[in-house]
Amino acid sequence: MRSVEVPAVEDGYKDIGVAYEIAFRGLPAQEASIRWVVEELKAKGRSKIVDIGCGTGRPVCEAFANAGHTVLGIDISEAMLAPARTNVPNATFELMDRKEFLHTAETASYDAITSYFSFISCITQDGIRDLLKEVARVLKPGGVFVYSTEPVDGNNVSSMWMGKPFTVSGLSADSTVATMQKLGFEIVHHEVSTFKPKGGEAGICREEDVREEIHLFVHAKKK
Repeated sequence: MRSVEVPAVEDGYKDIGVAYEIAFRGLPAQEASIRWVVEELKAKGRSKIVDIGCGTGRPVCEAFANAGHTVLGIDISEAMLAPARTNVPNATFELMDRKEFLHTAETASYDAITSYFSFISCITQDGIRDLLKEVARVLKPGGVFVYSTEPVDGNNVSSMWMGKPFTVSGLSADSTVATMQKLGFEIVHHEVSTFKPKGGEAGICREEDVREEIHLFVHAKKK
């Protein structure tokens, strides 16, 4: 059964679809994290990867699938998944809530897990910690995890994103890193950077509705 949080999140993205891919194209920290995962998995050969909140499948699932890995992308928006299935035919995509997936996936079943900005909307700080704990459980020992978020310390805060209202939560950068370390992750790299999405160019909103975002990217390994 899909979680009750799904409709609220899905409503925020159903009118965005492919435009999201355009707005965030060329995000340097994301591109670097994808290269890191591909490099880390070279020695393992064909690996099992899941991208949580996969959107349109680009650039994440596309890069991993083209590198020869078995890739699953999950998202709660069919408006995102429809183009993903066309964009990346060599990956699998499923309509599924992040919580449902992580709580039902088998322990130590994935070589790599990625989550780009998918633990923000319609979730509490405790919910974020719970999902990170489940990522640690589902990831194989020695597996790699890329986690990105907006490191704003707040719980159920009303926010506007590209002209749309969202309820969001987040942990500070230091708290995120400390939480992951307590869960048994080795932090290989973490950085805080800024990026201004091309929301106006993508047709998502007016240019004046776009703000420069603060991003945290963490590259981690399960000990």
